[in-house]
Amino acid sequence: MNEAIRGLAWFAIAASIIAYASYLLAASFIEANAANTPVLIRDELGPNVHHMSGMVMVPASCYELSVRTESVSDTVLGLVFTTWKEPSVECSTDEVPRAFRAILFAPAVGVNFIATMDGAPLEIAVIPTRGPTSTSQ
Repeated sequence: MNEAIRGLAWFAIAASIIAYASYLLAASFIEANAANTPVLIRDELGPNVHHMSGMVMVPASCYELSVRTESVSDTVLGLVFTTWKEPSVECSTDEVPRAFRAILFAPAVGVNFIATMDGAPLEIAVIPTRGPTSTSQ
């Protein structure tokens, strides 16, 4: 009977170690895939104007976000995201999303977009949509 209990205890220890290792492996895999996900940006097209909006992750809850636009070339426009730590806000250690809006004046077709976050390249996916249309009732 003593050997059965000892065997069951070793089995429980081994199963716990395997389960925890699997958890760590799966968590690192999910985190790595999340880091490679591009930022989705909605582009509402108008006559020679792009109303861009979306959400980006900032390092912690005490970080603020600003966005400005720049013309890289005739066909490439850039979104430049900058973050800064707000000292008067309580800070958590988890990343949090921040919404943004930007307006770029450029033709509706033939333009490519790039983005940077605090000087580092940021992978984006721009989803063009039609801008709001006026309807009379």
